[in-house]
Amino acid sequence: MNSYCKNTVITTSIKASKTVYFVLNDLKNIFPNSIYFKRKNYKIRQIVSYLKRQDTKNLILLVEDFEKTIQWWHFDLENNFLVKYNIISIILRTNIDKCGKISTHKPELLFDEFKGNVNWVIGTMMRRFFDGLPDFKGRQVLSFYKRKEFIFIRYHRYIFSVTGKDVKLQELGPKLSLKFENFFKSTIFLDTFF
Repeated sequence: MNSYCKNTVITTSIKASKTVYFVLNDLKNIFPNSIYFKRKNYKIRQIVSYLKRQDTKNLILLVEDFEKTIQWWHFDLENNFLVKYNIISIILRTNIDKCGKISTHKPELLFDEFKGNVNWVIGTMMRRFFDGLPDFKGRQVLSFYKRKEFIFIRYHRYIFSVTGKDVKLQELGPKLSLKFENFFKSTIFLDTFF
């Protein structure tokens, strides 16, 4: 394994489909300081152990099940939390009309309706993908909206008119809808699921 010291590492199941790699590419664009880790034949327990030694904070594992649903597993490596989501809908950046280009600026984060203990934990874990303060020069906004067990993630850039009185939103993509499935306080489940 090469040396990794990124905030977020994204990997896939061992024999992932092309669809999973398209999703992975768009996720890598919205999470700053994230990299793709080629799974090869490593077990997840080996990857988690290695990344903890490298002080990596997050691991995202994308797995496609038999029904072609993509599962998003988020490992919080510092606090030993594990969250499972199903990606129920995704519109990739290449399929969005007049999609803007994502810059290297850190986006502003908006969280809405993350109320209650479980939702608070989920929102806190989502914030862990982003280090430091947003860079307002980039005018990029990443919004997370929670409705029941669904999380809607949208990425925009706001554009001011010449006079500065009007503001428009430019979609940066992807448009992502997740369904929260479960979370676990320990990574003892690694051998069971993977």
